[in-house]
Amino acid sequence: MDAVREGSPDGPVLMPGPMLHACVLGDVDGALLELGARLDVQAGVRWVVAGSVAAFVAERFELARDAACRLVLSAGPRDTGGSASLPVQHSGLEQEAHYVWPIPIDRFIPCEAIAREEGGSIAIWSGAPATADLLTNLAGVMGLPPDRFTLHSLADHADPQVATHAALAAVVLMAETGRAICVGGYMAVSKVREAEVSVAASLDGEGALLDWRYMARTPGLTGGEAVAQDPGPYSSSRSTSLVDDPAALIPGSAHIFARESFVDEIACDHQRDPVSFRLDHLDPVEYGGARELIDTVAQRAAWNADKQDQTQGHKQDRKTRRADSNVAHGRGFAFDKHDASSGDNPTPGYSAWIVDLDVNRLTGDVALKRVVAGRASGRRRIGRMNGIPARQIAAAASRALGLQLTARPSHDETPGAQAVSHELAPTSAASGEVATQTTAGDRLEIDVSPAAAAIANALYDATGVRFRAPPFTPERVLAALGGAAAHDASKGTIGNRLRRAKRSLWTAVAAGGLGSLIGLACTAWPLRAPIEPIARPAASTWSDATIARGRQIAEFGDCAVCHTAPGGAVNAGGLGLETPFGMVYTTNLTPDPRTGIGNWSFAAFDRAMRQGISRDGRHLYPAFPYTAFTKMSEADMTALYAYLMSQPAVENTPPATRLPFPLNQRALVAGWNALYLKQDEFKPDPTRSAIWNRGAYLVDGAGHCSACHSPRNAFGAEKGGRLYLTGGSAEGWVAPSLVANSKAPVRWTEQALYDYLKTGFSHEHGVAAGPMAPVVASLSALPEEDVRAMAHYVASLSPQPVETPLPKPAHDTATSAVTLQGLDSGRRIFEGACAVCHAATGGVGNFGVRPLLSLNTSVSEGTPDNLLNVIQNGIDAPATDALGYMPGFKDSFDDRQIADLVSYIRATFAPNEAPWKDLAQASARIRKNVH
Repeated sequence: MDAVREGSPDGPVLMPGPMLHACVLGDVDGALLELGARLDVQAGVRWVVAGSVAAFVAERFELARDAACRLVLSAGPRDTGGSASLPVQHSGLEQEAHYVWPIPIDRFIPCEAIAREEGGSIAIWSGAPATADLLTNLAGVMGLPPDRFTLHSLADHADPQVATHAALAAVVLMAETGRAICVGGYMAVSKVREAEVSVAASLDGEGALLDWRYMARTPGLTGGEAVAQDPGPYSSSRSTSLVDDPAALIPGSAHIFARESFVDEIACDHQRDPVSFRLDHLDPVEYGGARELIDTVAQRAAWNADKQDQTQGHKQDRKTRRADSNVAHGRGFAFDKHDASSGDNPTPGYSAWIVDLDVNRLTGDVALKRVVAGRASGRRRIGRMNGIPARQIAAAASRALGLQLTARPSHDETPGAQAVSHELAPTSAASGEVATQTTAGDRLEIDVSPAAAAIANALYDATGVRFRAPPFTPERVLAALGGAAAHDASKGTIGNRLRRAKRSLWTAVAAGGLGSLIGLACTAWPLRAPIEPIARPAASTWSDATIARGRQIAEFGDCAVCHTAPGGAVNAGGLGLETPFGMVYTTNLTPDPRTGIGNWSFAAFDRAMRQGISRDGRHLYPAFPYTAFTKMSEADMTALYAYLMSQPAVENTPPATRLPFPLNQRALVAGWNALYLKQDEFKPDPTRSAIWNRGAYLVDGAGHCSACHSPRNAFGAEKGGRLYLTGGSAEGWVAPSLVANSKAPVRWTEQALYDYLKTGFSHEHGVAAGPMAPVVASLSALPEEDVRAMAHYVASLSPQPVETPLPKPAHDTATSAVTLQGLDSGRRIFEGACAVCHAATGGVGNFGVRPLLSLNTSVSEGTPDNLLNVIQNGIDAPATDALGYMPGFKDSFDDRQIADLVSYIRATFAPNEAPWKDLAQASARIRKNVH
């Protein structure tokens, strides 16, 4: 039984018995009829010609369509009789260019129509309007009276004229085959191979478009007269736009390719930023929504993040890049607009693409690295920007480059969300990752229509060559570049020389000792020059979406946790961070121009975040984790800058950091950077999943987890390799290991990590306290997919745990009388002050949380610091309100009593761990240094 999707509230109609499926050939001439009769087709596929209808029919539509495609490809374009299109005339304007768009020989138009006999009548289901004209045409075709036909409506969105032809074809084929027929679509046969577009323009004295002339045609096929069309979104004083395309063969993508390539060409030839040039020609009222979308996409892609205007340096930078390497990088932008709905006041829709690519000048290979693409609708404002599905991104890019590509959301996109940024890579045809050409409607068309132009513009940015016809295959690229000569590898690049310089530093370590090392490092890494101050940018500089993204990044980085003093304004600085080298005070991050970062340009902010160098050229101490922030993407760094600059300015001068000599000589940090700072953005691992890469990016970048959870060497640098995330310290607390060597009684699982990071509580590990509590407070408000990604990544670093029986309380741990006395004292204190919440079976808890001390990491750690901190100071600022509060007991018990209590807890709830020593002295130390 086959279901027919009838366009009525009664739902699908079940058709009795199987149907034949047909793919109809459009505009068939005698040569094609003869070729169809001779074509070698699969078993079960039949070539049927009845009157003016020619089609392949089969039990499955895919077989019929494949046969139709083979027929069209074997026939090739047909002779149109020598008719000529309108001649191309030179415009006489200052700029003119010609573009070519390939027209596929086979063009499939989906539609659906079903015909079958019902008693003495013929029932027809189609998307054609059920009119008297349709009944008259059916009667004429079949030689039957109109009342012998029953018309039903199908939920088919094909063009009404196409749907009518499909209905007629279905009836004719039913009569010819004697079976119920379902027409699935038309295979149109193209009469030309390509479309040609000529565009010309001139600019006035102020650099605005004065004249705009556009002409598109299909050579060899003419309607005798070109038809005027919408000149496009960019304003000009005088505009003409004509199209000579009587068969409607030129797709919208071809017009966008020519228009967006030419606009880009004008901008670059006049040393204008291509995005700014477009914005200058979009009416701020009529195209308010378009401008907002373009701004948001450009900010997401960090397009010219710190360039206030584009000058000759844009072109010079490109030339420099080409000279430095055989692989040139380029970026390109393109935009499209259409009316998303009909009516008197249609709602315009838009899409915008930014493409990053690499071009190998020796082979011509083009590697698409990233596509940032968004779509939105709205005349004055867009409600929100949506991403474009990865499959559509891959399909459009694959067609433009003539190779198979796959796409997946970038590592700085939240998993599961509608991604705007995608990373691309080659794939095999067998993988099935690339979508085929489709005509599924205007929505898909506008989503991908800027693809070819954005890629062509990026190719120009990389090579200085304009490519005016897709696809951009390696052969075409190499031919356009003239077979670039091989680069002299012996000369090397700047990067190679820097790497050799670093290796020489390590040689100095082995040969000269610490003193000579510092001197050499300071010589190799001089002090940086100040970056000129700027006027504070207005918050309106950035889109709402960019600022919202920056807020999330600030939460991941816990900016306010460190840059807010107790009782002080958020991010105004002044918090003292205790380090092994002395107290370091955090700076003011608010956009106050005198005491904060209000006069910092993005370049100054980016340098501080990635290199640890302030705007005035001073080195920042590595207590600020710029070694992690250097892994952040440029887009995320831009969004963070936008967020901080959009917040209220607070005038506050934090205490100055004063370390003992020689550590107070900030020039020494240059040597530290030479040894320990690796300035590389995060590189995703293509063999890992998207969620793994997202987690690694957050943990190692903005989250800077290893800053606390990895041990450090004598110079305060994190130890990596096998010691990565194996435990460290922060503000007088132990940051426990997150990997397999953890002392926790139960290994961390992905779910336990997620619960802990998202809620601040894990039944297997306890409650977040100390410096971790505000971290969890930030994470709890962030997308759960991102928190899940962090948990997934950290859990992947350790073998999956097996079920471990819970440790049992010890009954005979102590041997000496003193120890027994201390344990008995500790037991009494525990029963009086702790058991109500922390009994071995789980106490009554507070707001439902019942932490089990036998599973608590603090009880099993190698040092008692965390447990002493919690007992003395309690938890007065829980990570989330649902956790409740814990009172502190430093004013209730002296150090001896706290030592007895801690001894009892250790012996009872971690019986397999060695007893802690000198607990009274440790308690006194914790009491003195309040954290």
